[in-house]
Amino acid sequence: MAEVYIGIDLGSSGVRAVAVDEFGTCVAVQGRPLTIHRGPGGKAEHRPAEWDSEAGACLRDLAAELAEQGHVPLAIAATGQMNGPVLLDAYLEPVAPVHMWCDARCGDQCEEIVSRIPSQELLELTGHSAVTGYTAPKLMWFAEHEPDIMARAAHLIFPKDYLTFRLTGVVGSDFSDASNSLLLDIRTGGWDRTVVSTLELDSVNLPDLVRSTDVAGHVTRGGAAWSGLPEGIPVAGGAGDSIAAAFGAGLKDSSRLQVVVGSAGNVNCVIDRPVIDPKGRLHTGFSVDREHWICSGVLQSAGASIQWWSDVLGIGVEEMVGEVELDDPPGVFFAPYLAGERTPHLDPRVRAGFVSLEGATGRADMTRAVLEGVAFAFRDAAEIFGELDVHSSGVSITGGAVRNDTLCRIMANVLGKPLQRIGADVTAMGAAMLAACATDRFSAWKDAIEAWPVSGEMFEPVDHGLYDMAYRKFCNLYPHLASWSNQEKQE
Repeated sequence: MAEVYIGIDLGSSGVRAVAVDEFGTCVAVQGRPLTIHRGPGGKAEHRPAEWDSEAGACLRDLAAELAEQGHVPLAIAATGQMNGPVLLDAYLEPVAPVHMWCDARCGDQCEEIVSRIPSQELLELTGHSAVTGYTAPKLMWFAEHEPDIMARAAHLIFPKDYLTFRLTGVVGSDFSDASNSLLLDIRTGGWDRTVVSTLELDSVNLPDLVRSTDVAGHVTRGGAAWSGLPEGIPVAGGAGDSIAAAFGAGLKDSSRLQVVVGSAGNVNCVIDRPVIDPKGRLHTGFSVDREHWICSGVLQSAGASIQWWSDVLGIGVEEMVGEVELDDPPGVFFAPYLAGERTPHLDPRVRAGFVSLEGATGRADMTRAVLEGVAFAFRDAAEIFGELDVHSSGVSITGGAVRNDTLCRIMANVLGKPLQRIGADVTAMGAAMLAACATDRFSAWKDAIEAWPVSGEMFEPVDHGLYDMAYRKFCNLYPHLASWSNQEKQE
């Protein structure tokens, strides 16, 4: 009977669980969809009751599949979407829907944070700027708009921690997830009580924190009934999805960047010191321990731009991209700011646009512009690392959109570095690796990366010069679009 390690990923659109054997080979996968409840003002919520039902069913399905195969689960770790406050009452029951990372209702609260704590002070302390994605402004929104919920809330955890709680009964979190709260000192790893008090968030108990590879607890009898997993197996502290994805992709130092093309986008780099971008364009938090950090740039609409254009055309993404040819230099340009932009502009109001259309422009030209616009936006983020003296020689690309060869070729040309496509589900895989680290399988997290290396096709830059010139043109788009958007706001 083979022993396996389980990772479960509580994503935005679904929950996915994988089982990995001692050699790092995935032997079983299960998944369930989740619903994002949207509404006016940028509302985007998840319901913990749905996490209960769908994550539990996903794990029970996985446990049944493993039993049929003769595999024995040794440990489990959870990962998932970050930032959303999961509020529990004194009886450890959820008291409210979870405002997701993409919920934008707390813009006023971000301005309030800056009025109370100078931006540079907040950035140096927490590694982050006050934007709507993070936890503190979401808590302040509850305090202002739904004070009865804050009055009932006794404990704060984060989405993946809710699965750990269901498995173990332990209320806690890890340093990586806590890093995105705007409440944690990213140098000491401790909650900053001055910030908490200044933002008037003292009423909620903040969780005790562990490293991502530490044992957070063990599966209880109730957790076993909920998940179908053996009672008593260890549950690792887990990590936020960006951190788990970087771990699963093999990032262990600054020699490589990771480009993640999901609905949103990330450019990640693991570093051994807390590098802070003084302009707040990148954010910095803990990686899987307290001795390494992960520095990240965030794009609001990466794969979402590609999917949007597919929906507009009314054809599938594969067919749409199949029409694209790369023989000529870029001619049409697209700025992928469908929902504003985080890195590098920190501008929630700017909007997208096509530029340089003419009578001969066809839909394939516009599709190419969308793909290139997304790649240029990733380069916008990648350029900042060099400004901060973080230099990488290669790039790993992950996420659902990277199955497309054309996008990978464009990305390699735009970034000007060898690019390795990793097709594996690195987020859930990263969680499974954390589970293995919580046992005696590995003595250190870097050992897991060495023992379970990722593989993937390489794309070499072949037209970087042409794309470098095109990128310079792309950089001229933002000031004009921002001026247009701000003019509309003033009117």
